[in-house]
Amino acid sequence: MRTTLGQPIIIEPKPGAGGNLAMEATAKAPADGYTLVFGTPAVAINGKLYKQLSYDPLKDLAPLGLAAWGPYIVYASGALPVNSMSELIAYAKSKPGELNYASVGVGSGTHLAAVLFTLAAGVQMTHVPYKGIQQIAPDMVAGSVHLTFNAYGPLAQFVQSGRIKMLATSASRRIPSLPELPTIAESGVPGFEATGWYGFFTTAGTPREALQKLNASIVAAVSDREMSERIEKMGLVPAPQTLDEASRFVAAEAEKWARAVAASGATAE
Repeated sequence: MRTTLGQPIIIEPKPGAGGNLAMEATAKAPADGYTLVFGTPAVAINGKLYKQLSYDPLKDLAPLGLAAWGPYIVYASGALPVNSMSELIAYAKSKPGELNYASVGVGSGTHLAAVLFTLAAGVQMTHVPYKGIQQIAPDMVAGSVHLTFNAYGPLAQFVQSGRIKMLATSASRRIPSLPELPTIAESGVPGFEATGWYGFFTTAGTPREALQKLNASIVAAVSDREMSERIEKMGLVPAPQTLDEASRFVAAEAEKWARAVAASGATAE
């Protein structure tokens, strides 16, 4: 993007508060297109999850387009006697409430994707929130945690050793980096889809001309062959979008995750 825009880009990490610090800084910046935030589903989730925000993620941020999306992988402990999603669903229905699933925090994508799955599959499972995937892995290996919805990379070593198994992906279609792994939709829950994603947003009210220039730069960067290959190696799928596609996508995501937040009863301060 530096090349196509012809000017430097300063990257400023603003972690904390579930992404709200970075998103709020962008929402309250001048509407000139010079402040961007690299957003995740938190843009679509936080307005429903947090009781009080000083900004509205959906009204105060303007979507510029995705860089990439990636499915959540459904992981099962090696000790769990199931080897497919259909077996998992049957097992969970035979033991309502006895299975548990870990997430990286209440209201996170890993939590709410699992909530959407339980609703769609008609199963009951117990949520166990953790601070991070590093804490989840040993408990899954030990068998005290049965399932988790998470990205591919962090648990790959345990999958390779057979201590954790992959059952399916949460995407609407199989992904190139894991072509043999079926989707949840293929495995007994037709139409299911819940993915993580990464995209750019800027301050609402930014002139359309500036939005179009930024969008063109993002599309060029994501479409670059070397960049696309790097994205795919991370288990993600490059996803360049037009401005209109980005707006429709975020609106649909907000509707979907709002259902998950409501069903979970999750709230955050």
